[in-house]
Amino acid sequence: MHRSLISRVAALGFAIAGFAIASPALAADDFLNRITIDIAPNYQAAVTGDAAAANPPGFTNLGYTSDHQVPSTTQLDYGLDFRIDNKTHFYYTHSNLDFAIGRVLTLAPKTALVSGLIADRTDTVGLNRDFGHGLLGRIYYYNHARMDVTGLCLNQQACPNPATGFQQGNPASIAEHGYGAGFSYNLGPRTRIGQLLTLGFDAKYVPRPGTPPSTAPNLGGLGSYVGSQWLFPYSATLKIPVLPVSTTIPYIGYERASVLFRNEATPEVYNVSVLGLTQIITKQVSVGIQSLNFSGCRCSDTVPPPDNIRFAEVLLRLDYRFNP
Repeated sequence: MHRSLISRVAALGFAIAGFAIASPALAADDFLNRITIDIAPNYQAAVTGDAAAANPPGFTNLGYTSDHQVPSTTQLDYGLDFRIDNKTHFYYTHSNLDFAIGRVLTLAPKTALVSGLIADRTDTVGLNRDFGHGLLGRIYYYNHARMDVTGLCLNQQACPNPATGFQQGNPASIAEHGYGAGFSYNLGPRTRIGQLLTLGFDAKYVPRPGTPPSTAPNLGGLGSYVGSQWLFPYSATLKIPVLPVSTTIPYIGYERASVLFRNEATPEVYNVSVLGLTQIITKQVSVGIQSLNFSGCRCSDTVPPPDNIRFAEVLLRLDYRFNP
């Protein structure tokens, strides 16, 4: 976890403890009852089609070369929620996304970039507030890091030293951290699975130096480096009440996602389609399956056109929530 994030989590933890001490009416049992822990083991299968396809004639691989395997992994997401009052919650989440991008053919002549496994981790800490009438607000700090890329030193946190073979920090690693505020709004008819439509909007501020780092790539005119920036992702999710039970919730969604990594000139912007189903088993346990499809917007300069960054993923997830 990013060191600055650790300090922020610790500070918020002390703030919660101070809140408990300063509230005579908040007994120890009540304090524990306000805490909900979420443990979420999950299986992630990369299903990006051409990540495993044969290269065009005459092309050689840059990167992962072991039989063009498309990775799948088992991960553990987790989080904590502390109920400050009936409408306000402090939260912390740790999430994983392991994927494989579609091969890129425009980086160099007769060369195909094959990613293998790309392992990203995101830690988020913040506050949620229920304003009523379907409106929920949030403020947060987040840190997104790339832990590993199989097969080559590309943009992960650490790479082997060519001379010694030992791992060392990679100054060109992907990292994004910043602050955000946003809201979710539930609307539409009230059904047995709740209101059907959820709209989301966020404003994220990504602090960066005004001049590019020495490891920033030469983008060949595709974009000019800009320092700190605001990003404005948004989303829409529609629940589909097609089943006669309220514990099974199919849904579809769309997200306009954006990230701004420290070495990149402009944000990576993605159109994300989501198709999923959640099965509620008890108040504490639910399972779900979700299909994600990321397609890079042509407004980004991540790779030379006509290529773009794209990947597809299927996630199986078990959520277990409990009070300590």
